[in-house]
Amino acid sequence: MIQLHAKDVPCIEMPDIGAFSTCDTVASAAAQMDAACREFGYFKLANHRIDPERTLAVIAESQAFFALPASEKEAFRADIRTQFLGYRSLGAEKSLFHGGAEACEQYRIGNCHDPEKGADRIDRSFFHAPFTRSLSFFHEMNALAERLMALAAIGNNQEPEIFAPYFAAPMHRLGLNYYEPGSGKRIGNRVGYGMSPHVDRAVFTLVIQDERGLEVLSPHGDWISVPAGPGEVCGFIGDYFQRWTNGGFRAVQHRVGEVAKDRISIQYKHKPSHATLVSPLAPFTIDRDEPARYEPFDTGPQYERLLAYLLS
Repeated sequence: MIQLHAKDVPCIEMPDIGAFSTCDTVASAAAQMDAACREFGYFKLANHRIDPERTLAVIAESQAFFALPASEKEAFRADIRTQFLGYRSLGAEKSLFHGGAEACEQYRIGNCHDPEKGADRIDRSFFHAPFTRSLSFFHEMNALAERLMALAAIGNNQEPEIFAPYFAAPMHRLGLNYYEPGSGKRIGNRVGYGMSPHVDRAVFTLVIQDERGLEVLSPHGDWISVPAGPGEVCGFIGDYFQRWTNGGFRAVQHRVGEVAKDRISIQYKHKPSHATLVSPLAPFTIDRDEPARYEPFDTGPQYERLLAYLLS
């Protein structure tokens, strides 16, 4: 068990990339990750090798896009047709927590699936065009996330590639969110959230923020402020890992409070292939004879219906 003060965030010391084998540093990192994901569901990363200067470039690119006139941003509007790549204007996304909407602007780049009908295919390059630096950064975050997946497997005495069948054509996404003071009031919200409490539909999420604002819910019911800065990479477990481990890993409620200054948040979401049916996996349950605690969730049509509702 990790011994921490209630307001601490557990740290995982990532092994050097060249040392990713069965060496002691890998075993130690795998044990740290397993303990953090089971006891807390959130963590920060040391030795992650994400260059802060590249992070600052992504933040600058995001700031430049969100400063564009509304008409130019709307040309990239996200909806079910775009597989939700692109732009979500202030208040475009409903809140499932309160009667209002999310008080931020959002943009999504990343992977999408090939639909059966050729006419329904989208031009990803169009939606990626405003974020060329961010797209390169997305691939860096993907590599880091794959190392974390290997640690999760090793920490459970499994082969590092055990999850590979679920990621043949992954739907990983990079989210770029802009929070401006007073946005909630401008869209009529009666609560002070920039983003209301929720759990991500992802395996896990990695976050970098230029200003504090993100909070995660501790196992004791306290809201914990997540470190900010271009060199700070933090993560938390999503719904899919909680289902895969039958509750062994803790999916984390998180939120963004009312901001006092402009804020950019970068979120990498690690997602399996489209239409993966996520349900408990025997090797990762606390007790292999324990019945499934969660209904299967379809990352294809079921997830798309949820997003379509939120953006309707």
